[in-house]
Amino acid sequence: MADDHFIASVDIGSHKIVVLLAEENEGRLEIFGYARGDSAGVRKGVITNVDQAAKAIEKVKKEAVSKCKTKFSSVNINISDPNLVIFNQHPEVVVLTDKVTKENIEYVIEAAHSKVALANQHVLHSVVHNYILDKNPTTLQGVVIKNPIGQKANNLEANIHTVVTSDQCVKDIENSVCQGELGVSNIVPSSMASSEPYLTQEQKEQGVCVVDIGAEVIDLSVFKDGNIFYSTALQVGVEQVNEDISYAFNVDSKEAERLKKKYGQAQVKALTKDKLIKFQQEDDSKERYLSHQSLVKVIEESYLELFSLIRKKLNNEKLYRSLKAGFILTGGGAKIKDCDKLMFSCFKKRAKVGRVNTDLICIKPTLNFLDDDLLTPEYACALGLLLFDPDDIEFKQKQSNNKKRMFGKMRQKIGGRF
Repeated sequence: MADDHFIASVDIGSHKIVVLLAEENEGRLEIFGYARGDSAGVRKGVITNVDQAAKAIEKVKKEAVSKCKTKFSSVNINISDPNLVIFNQHPEVVVLTDKVTKENIEYVIEAAHSKVALANQHVLHSVVHNYILDKNPTTLQGVVIKNPIGQKANNLEANIHTVVTSDQCVKDIENSVCQGELGVSNIVPSSMASSEPYLTQEQKEQGVCVVDIGAEVIDLSVFKDGNIFYSTALQVGVEQVNEDISYAFNVDSKEAERLKKKYGQAQVKALTKDKLIKFQQEDDSKERYLSHQSLVKVIEESYLELFSLIRKKLNNEKLYRSLKAGFILTGGGAKIKDCDKLMFSCFKKRAKVGRVNTDLICIKPTLNFLDDDLLTPEYACALGLLLFDPDDIEFKQKQSNNKKRMFGKMRQKIGGRF
């Protein structure tokens, strides 16, 4: 296999690090390499100790190399910054020549950057969704076009979403990766990466919120009118559920995780019958019992608290009513039974756990060392990082007539097999 067919992603989480390797095969990406390990030096999605994070990344990288007998030198990697902001801008420029030029395009993009790039901030991406030629100042109407170069116009306006993050967060990610002898191809917001394996263009047009429930962070992405509109990271996650279980039943974190994984579900009313569950309290050798209903009640209340924070954030941004397509749940926290049903009852909007579009990305049939299902919501971010298209800083939906173009761009931009 040629080295330019190869894409690698690294998902840095608060509790785990995931490495995925993929190649193109007949118009879709096939995952042929995988490794997962414990995270370190990361708190609530943000790197707090570069050396610890670097060692954790390098360990998982070596495992991936060992498993699939493939070396890699550059990766797409995620960023989860609580201070990340998306600015929706409409810069414009007077076209002095007869037709729009490349220089006009560069000017409006630079104008967008200059308005938001403050001290200690880093412009991560600028997503240009469309341009407007000769907008009428009275009617606010004009010719909407994707590629205006060569078009006649007196005035050019751009519809740009600029993603700005902390300069320090970017430096810490780059330093952590570089210590493991890796290069960074692209840094992508976790919330944006987690969205793309699951969304259709129709959902983006209608208005949809992707909720990625991680261990210590909940990433939110809102799409409307077909484009990314808002993104943020809440500094709380499913670890809060474990803490609530620990407090309610006086158990340590390991026992709380076991109870949640084995018996957990999100709605008390979905229990068909109650039963006693054996458990062990912290610093107590005696076997004790709790009712299944009491456990689920604690879990339900904990999830409702998380959902209330999400609702508050969306209401503050005046986005809640625009979500006609509802919510898509991803992340490890979305795996608990009836999570989508609880969200529906809380928000009174459609909610479902995301399912990967396997026409776009799948697992290579010959991958014989797999110990987990990589297409579950837990791997949403790592999967989405594989789909990142750096050519136009957007993600691509699968289209039957543009598969070769889509993956051609990926091959030209991302590589590293040798």
